[in-house]
Amino acid sequence: MRKQGAAPAPRHVLAIVLMALISAISSCQSQHEEPAEPPATSRSVSDAREIELPETSPTLPALKTERVTIRPIKMLLKAQAGKILANENHLAHLSSRVPGRIVSVQANLGDRAGIGDRLLVIDSAELGEAQLGYRKAKARLFVADKSFERAKMLLDRGAIGTADYQKRQAEYETAQADLYESEEKLHLLGMTEREIARLTGRKLPHAEVAQVPLRAPFAGEVIERNATVGEVVDPNKVLFTIADLSTLWVQADFPEQQASRLKVGMTIEMRVRAYPGEVFTGRVFYVGAVVDPTTRTVMARSEVTNPDRRLRPEMFAEVNLLAEEQPMLSVPRAAIQQAGDQRIAFVVRGPRRFERREVTIGQESGDYAEVKGGLTEGEEVVTQGSYALKSEALREQMPSESPL
Repeated sequence: MRKQGAAPAPRHVLAIVLMALISAISSCQSQHEEPAEPPATSRSVSDAREIELPETSPTLPALKTERVTIRPIKMLLKAQAGKILANENHLAHLSSRVPGRIVSVQANLGDRAGIGDRLLVIDSAELGEAQLGYRKAKARLFVADKSFERAKMLLDRGAIGTADYQKRQAEYETAQADLYESEEKLHLLGMTEREIARLTGRKLPHAEVAQVPLRAPFAGEVIERNATVGEVVDPNKVLFTIADLSTLWVQADFPEQQASRLKVGMTIEMRVRAYPGEVFTGRVFYVGAVVDPTTRTVMARSEVTNPDRRLRPEMFAEVNLLAEEQPMLSVPRAAIQQAGDQRIAFVVRGPRRFERREVTIGQESGDYAEVKGGLTEGEEVVTQGSYALKSEALREQMPSESPL
């Protein structure tokens, strides 16, 4: 029998030594093996898009940031096409009311005409006949009036009967109606009360009797003239066009999809090529009731003031409508940079680390733009200095994109 405290059996010792030898060999091999390279795809996309500025970078102190959050924003509705028109409520195409021959022209293109000013004078045989008819009607009324007054006195004395009195009364009332008809005809031919009153004179030269003036219906500017002295004209020909250009209309066509947002009273912002950098404003007073079947657009008309006459009818215009404010996820426009065909922003990831993020932008208004994708509420983005970060990101990409 083996005594207590005796050494372990030789086979046990051999097993322990063998295990120690295997462990030593494995450790030696692991020390001489080169570390395995990580797979090429092990770097995440976010790591590839992150940049880290050194502590000594001059860009860091100049950076400013702002949160992506929900703000009330006035949406802009952009018109596909816009054009300036004359205000049709202050536009007049003037022609003669009677056929005749032009004897004088008193206005030229560009002249300012006041209300009632003469533009030209036409010698018209028809007007002359109408004026002579008025003078005859005036004389008949005078005779009928005297006869009627005598009939009243004779009836009171019993010198005539009731039938004779009523006859004189009928003649007087008929003469009154004839004079009224003649006077109204003269008004229709363009004569004023003052001019008609002159016809009651004892004598009137034929040249004045036959002349009819063409007058400006309101104060405005002569923008078209088609009249020369000696020309024979008729009521179908437009001789002058007068326009008050102190206010103008702007007609703009908006996509059918925006029809529900178009409202009377909305503010417009208009730009024209003649005055780059200037913005003209106005108000919508009419929204089309139908959609144009060809362009699939809805027409809106606005009125703009033009006190200095710089805007002119038929100018093309870039028109935007300012819709009512709506709460939406937004970001400062200064945070958005253009990189190729992408719009990007830089999200703060640390004191000196920033992630380049592709974003989708919707409506833009003022200093903010609607965020439709790429950013979430609460994220902090770089505003001032975002262009410098874009340049830094592009510089870091250049070595990786260069051929080996």
